[in-house]
Amino acid sequence: MNLPRFFSFIVANSARFAAALHTAFSACVLSIVFVVSGCGYVSTSDYLNHIKTIAISPIEIQDPDFTFDSSGNPYDEVIRNALIDRFNQKWRDGNDSQLDVIILDYHLEPFRYDANNQPEQFRMSLEIEYEFTDRVQNKIIDRRDNYLQIHDFYVVSGQGEPPETREEAESRLIQELVDDFYSTLAEQW
Repeated sequence: MNLPRFFSFIVANSARFAAALHTAFSACVLSIVFVVSGCGYVSTSDYLNHIKTIAISPIEIQDPDFTFDSSGNPYDEVIRNALIDRFNQKWRDGNDSQLDVIILDYHLEPFRYDANNQPEQFRMSLEIEYEFTDRVQNKIIDRRDNYLQIHDFYVVSGQGEPPETREEAESRLIQELVDDFYSTLAEQW
């Protein structure tokens, strides 16, 4: 074999070998990334499967502006009953877990004005502190000191959404709070 031909044969085959090695390495890296990360899907069917019951403590409300609804029902009872009804879709009443909720602050303020500087949209918000405890394993599952539940609503027609009264908005704010808590704490999506 001629020495220059031998080197050209080695160089040509080395380039092919390097390209094949690069392709194999890339495929291997992609496979590892796929296996480690999964498909992005995490099953929540086993989330807290050892918990069968929940105790929802009486709600503490620290803002005197958010005490009673328009019918004279205390908001602490309204919210607690709504939470109990929602969480009972997954867990019975009992002591495997506990949810403590404190409503720190309530705000209602104009959010958007019309051409005459009259409010057409309001923002209603609750600042909340909560703690969700697993009593079976004696650990805190979730805790927030500054959870903010917001509901924006219109008081005039023609804005793409029907207008709401303050009472309707407060009711919707509470329902959204209950749904968000259930989704976050019970389902963990």
